[in-house]
Amino acid sequence: MGEFLQILQDEAKVLEEGATEQALTNTTARKNATADQLMEVAQVRNSMLQSMGFASNGPGLAEAAQQHPSLADARQALVNVTEQARSLNEANGRIIEVFLEHNQRALDTLRRVAGVGDMYDASGRKRPGAPGASRNIKAG
Repeated sequence: MGEFLQILQDEAKVLEEGATEQALTNTTARKNATADQLMEVAQVRNSMLQSMGFASNGPGLAEAAQQHPSLADARQALVNVTEQARSLNEANGRIIEVFLEHNQRALDTLRRVAGVGDMYDASGRKRPGAPGASRNIKAG
């Protein structure tokens, strides 16, 4: 989990420095691979909880730690690092939303300056008359 936190911190740094496409691609790939590994470990933990007679969720883990005090420190460490990861991921998401909004405004401005309206409708299909849109003209 510490590796995942480091990746989220790296992602935050990339975002603060201007978020080049390559840097974001690299951190996203690392984050996704590590998240997949964490999911596998969580599945093992949940199976172990179930085999011990506990629910495979947060309350089940809390109950297991309460009944087996030797688990308490590990459970608390997991809760702490999970909260840190959630907080970092949400902060990074907010920064990404700002970038997306800025990019959308820039695209809208460029379209207005170029005299091009919306190229796509709400469903993502090209609008009739948009550059590259088919006019369904058939020869012969």
